[in-house]
Amino acid sequence: MENTLSTYFKWILSFIFVAAGTLKVFSPENTGDILIFIFEIDYNTSLLIVYSIAVFEIFLGVFLFFEIKYEVTQLLILLSSISFLAVAILGFLNGWEFACGCFGRFSFGRFDVAMVFRNSLLVGMSLWLIYGDKILKKMTSNWGYQTTIK
Repeated sequence: MENTLSTYFKWILSFIFVAAGTLKVFSPENTGDILIFIFEIDYNTSLLIVYSIAVFEIFLGVFLFFEIKYEVTQLLILLSSISFLAVAILGFLNGWEFACGCFGRFSFGRFDVAMVFRNSLLVGMSLWLIYGDKILKKMTSNWGYQTTIK
């Protein structure tokens, strides 16, 4: 049985990934603009990449929620969150002045400290999913409590 915090983080991350992917499908322009800016690719290539990212995010969110291939999904969620954080830091340090594209046209966030903080929270929640139960189990066993955490 997993702890409640892990359950909440799983639900939050699942929702974020499904929502972000779905919104990118219906509004790929902002994310496409970011890709064109960073990688200097053409518009059609950027759309192909945006739709691929969107489908990947949706699958990750669904797989995480339903615990399908759970260990692999947790790792991919962590790697994705680290990638998002890296882009947020890159944009913040370089003073990018456009919407991030995280949620399609509904992205109004700029590359600022708040975006770096939000993405850091995603990385933290992802790390907790992988290591949180182990940490709690170790802590409770050190305190002499019996636990049902895996």
